[in-house]
Amino acid sequence: MSKRQDVGYVVAAAVLLSILFAQAMTAIPRLSITFDEDVHISTGYAILRTGDLRLVEDHPPLLEMWMSWPLLLSPQMPDPWEMPTWELGDRRLFVRNETWSSLPIDSWVIPPRIPITWLALVLGAFIFRWASDWFGHRAGLLALALFTFSPNILAHSTLATLDLGVTTLMFLTMYGLQRLLTRPTWPTMALTGLSLGLAMAAKISALILLPLSVGMMLLSGIIQRRKPGHLVVHLGVYLGTAFLTWWAVHLFQFAPLPDSSIPLPAPTYWNALRRVAQHVSGGDLTYLLGETYRGGRWYYFPIVFALKTPLTTLLLLGTALWVTLRRPKHWTREIILASLPVSYLVISLSGSINLGYRHILPILPFAYLSIARLAAPLSHSQPNTSRFTFDVLRLTLYALLLWQALGTLLVWPFHLTYFNEIAGGPRNGYRYLADSNVDWGQASKALRDYLDDHPWPDAKLSSFTFFIRPELYGVEATPLPPLPEAPATLPNRFNPHPGTYVISASTLRGIQLADAEMFNWFWHREPDDVVANALLVYHVSEPDPRPTWLAQCAVPVASLTPQDVEMGFGRDVDELRLAYFDCTQSWLYPDGGASAGWYVLHREVAAGGHPFVEQQASQAKLSFEQRIPSDTPPLTILEWSPAQPVIPANAGIPPAPVWVAPAEGPPQQAVDEGTPVAPPVPLDGPLTFLGYETLSTGEGVTLLTWWQVTAAPSRPFSLMGHLLDEHGRPVAVGDGLGVSLDQLRVGDVLVQRHDLALPSDAPAGQYWLQTGVYWLDTLERWPVLVAGAAAEDRIVLTPLEVP
Repeated sequence: MSKRQDVGYVVAAAVLLSILFAQAMTAIPRLSITFDEDVHISTGYAILRTGDLRLVEDHPPLLEMWMSWPLLLSPQMPDPWEMPTWELGDRRLFVRNETWSSLPIDSWVIPPRIPITWLALVLGAFIFRWASDWFGHRAGLLALALFTFSPNILAHSTLATLDLGVTTLMFLTMYGLQRLLTRPTWPTMALTGLSLGLAMAAKISALILLPLSVGMMLLSGIIQRRKPGHLVVHLGVYLGTAFLTWWAVHLFQFAPLPDSSIPLPAPTYWNALRRVAQHVSGGDLTYLLGETYRGGRWYYFPIVFALKTPLTTLLLLGTALWVTLRRPKHWTREIILASLPVSYLVISLSGSINLGYRHILPILPFAYLSIARLAAPLSHSQPNTSRFTFDVLRLTLYALLLWQALGTLLVWPFHLTYFNEIAGGPRNGYRYLADSNVDWGQASKALRDYLDDHPWPDAKLSSFTFFIRPELYGVEATPLPPLPEAPATLPNRFNPHPGTYVISASTLRGIQLADAEMFNWFWHREPDDVVANALLVYHVSEPDPRPTWLAQCAVPVASLTPQDVEMGFGRDVDELRLAYFDCTQSWLYPDGGASAGWYVLHREVAAGGHPFVEQQASQAKLSFEQRIPSDTPPLTILEWSPAQPVIPANAGIPPAPVWVAPAEGPPQQAVDEGTPVAPPVPLDGPLTFLGYETLSTGEGVTLLTWWQVTAAPSRPFSLMGHLLDEHGRPVAVGDGLGVSLDQLRVGDVLVQRHDLALPSDAPAGQYWLQTGVYWLDTLERWPVLVAGAAAEDRIVLTPLEVP
């Protein structure tokens, strides 16, 4: 390749890096502060001003100092020594107070983001260099193009956080390591050791590089049969340079840990390592695919990677892996390429911290490097490939790159919210994930502009960055949890007040809330609008018609007390009819289902797979689910809209004329000369029979009978459910009533479940179902009324054939 061609590729790479820089720099001023930025910025600034590491907590200070140095140029920044919280050594108290919030927020948030963008340019340049070294300049451009239009890289290139920085330093260390393994020169050893020390001083997760690099150097030395003395010297130079670099970043501290008397180099680092270990053991609250949980799931990061990585990258990565496995040529190269991402991914899968794509960001540069190999065969036509096939493959690659570029440009400046087409695009990301995958607090400026264009009255806001007053970004709204001015919990969380609610995609799922399911009511409703793919807008109106009743399943216990009802629904219990029933045996439709209301079921019953409960509940709309015990037991709330309950359409339900065994005469024959009686069938009592249905259970039958209350009952009664043999004798009885007498009112409809199990020795043949009602105090059956006259004391329903 000519020197002129080399220069052309370098110019093309510079253009791509310029495009990356332009995307980042135009996005930075449009993003509001995210969750971790304030503590990183203030910690780095304090260290640079004081030379004191007291604010370092969870990670080493290198990147915090790197991002914060531009603030030293600002004369309006406060003196850390004069801050009232400095002596406490708590970095959140240090930054989250009036001293910082009195400053123009962009004046201390935007400048520290720019040095992180510079690190992204360095990372891009080394990706181009490494891919070019291995696969040629066209491969370098392919890898760099994917990097330039990577929404996940851009998302963290525009924030003053640690993830992009540690990704850069880990990649540089591995770049140096692969050169060191092939050509172990003294400058390479020192520079790679320097990179390792910087990476370890950037974030605790970079500690993985230490055993990985030492192990690879030992293995390489053994394979290449290097002299043990030379290998020891090489390791000494490498590790010694790394140690001095790492210790220098920690200002050459040498002191004991807080609970020890033995002095150590950089005790701040070891204390941070211990804090991270404690954090990992406890885990964080996470949302994934409809579930909010604490701790880790092994499948979390594979799902995150599948939903938030552009499809172009996924397709090309899959192709590259297939090509590698099909035709492996350089096993040493493949081991170097795969060692860090595979090790990092294995640790991520087994960890308990499921906070976002950023925790697997170091894998991405190696993915682009692996994909770069695909450019080599497309750089010139292969001997066994037709020109047509060659052109199709090249055009396909260009189309895929264009697809990724357009997807990234369309999500600008909110790259953090990127989701691919599998997830339905960025606007639908909140349905699958939360936290830094969707809303980390970056959309406050966009919300200000949205509310200026849509001046909704009484707008209410739940912001993920609860430590920043929304007014600092010009957002005027009534605060909701977790904002400090808000009440501890959402008022009327089961039935929110009318108004416009703007809820962060993260707090919607319970992140940073005292009650993780506080906003569950909104989970079951489509938002009216979405701001910056991160904030969900709901217009809540007064229910029409207004609910008049609340029926609770009392099994195993009634979930809500009258006080809970008033607090959760915002309704005085004197305005609501409170009814209780055993939903495993009966289902109550207050007012026959003609008025609006709510059902409240204990979660154990609602999610227990009970067919009868599922059948009846399916007619109502899921309104609220509480899976985690809090002030109330786990529960499910269903919203009932005015409608007649689904009653089986039975063609003819005749009463039995006399007590005649089925073998001697057809009991389905009605009194009036065989004319069947269609429901409703009144009885000589406060009920009317509406119909029935049967469900086969394999070992028998479940009979569901439907009844309507026609008068206030004055005596306890029970509903019959019998299975008769061919001689009219009961072989199975399932009498009962799951609603107490005092809960029934005129117009109510109830469904009774009768489980009728055939005896194990029951012979094959024909069996009959019958129902009816009897008084419990006298066991006297209620007569069935036909044309106003008492006909019989039972209703024979249908025959069953038992094989």
